[in-house]
Amino acid sequence: MTKTEKIKHVTKSVIAFMDALGYTIVDDNSGCLTFSNGEGNCNDYISYHRTYQDVYTINGCNDKVKLIEDKLNTFVKQMVSQVWLTA
Repeated sequence: MTKTEKIKHVTKSVIAFMDALGYTIVDDNSGCLTFSNGEGNCNDYISYHRTYQDVYTINGCNDKVKLIEDKLNTFVKQMVSQVWLTA
């Protein structure tokens, strides 16, 4: 797999993971995906940077969103280790 293929594979897995949790995915075509569950406000969005394969939220988000962020972070780390360590 090329670097681009690996990034796309991890990104597709992240989208499927968040979709299964009931989150809406917004692609701003700038390298980031934003996930929203339709509750709360913009403080409760979760962002994923495709190239850096990093997950983040703002400090003011609620505890439920922080928990989902932690789950997604763990999932991304597992996917990255599986994809990048294989040939």
